[in-house]
Amino acid sequence: MNEFYNDFIGVIGNPAQTIGKIMEKKRWQAVLAVILLLTAIATFLTYPITKVEQAKFIRDSEMADKLSEEQLANLDKFTPSQRLTGAMLSLVFAGLMIVVAAFFIYLFFKVAGSEGNYVHYFSGVVHASILDMFLGGILKSSLILMKKTTLIHTGLTMFFPGMDFRSLSFIVLAQFDFFSIWYLAALALGIAFFAKISPQKSISIAVVYFIFKSLVFVSFSYFIMKLVGM
Repeated sequence: MNEFYNDFIGVIGNPAQTIGKIMEKKRWQAVLAVILLLTAIATFLTYPITKVEQAKFIRDSEMADKLSEEQLANLDKFTPSQRLTGAMLSLVFAGLMIVVAAFFIYLFFKVAGSEGNYVHYFSGVVHASILDMFLGGILKSSLILMKKTTLIHTGLTMFFPGMDFRSLSFIVLAQFDFFSIWYLAALALGIAFFAKISPQKSISIAVVYFIFKSLVFVSFSYFIMKLVGM
């Protein structure tokens, strides 16, 4: 428990050495379990709000024309088992996100000549996720519960409150989330310490990864929006 606490504080206060040493030790189990548990709890608590907003978006989209009146009326209704299933699915999805993110981080740094195996980078990604998925997750879930809406902003989109969340501009700006950037910067510093490369080189590789990830996410999100008629 003391080791977990020190890692938690270290990732926030001294990410380079903390994440770098954790990567060397290939330690990730405890933090991953906490992050996944928090994700499931947050999803369970915010599920009613999410369900209501999803129903509203569907009713306002072209998909509504394909549903009966009864189906439209029942869109925001759910059972306790559906709520629990949603929480469990979010846990699985969060785990997959970390696995995939670690793979691409590893791939980009490996191509650039950095040392280490996948498990080293996976350990780094898991602990850097304390900043994004843990601290960021707590804040975002709290804002959802307080404001009763899933349309909360912790990035550049907060400076454009009137922008339509379905627009391409909004989707692009949403990539610049403060917690996501904090996570990536801390991870880059940790990898630099572990792989014994300059922080500048590590951050440059991380920026290339960020651009790649953003292009993929923006393209996918915009395509889905158009596909469902939103």
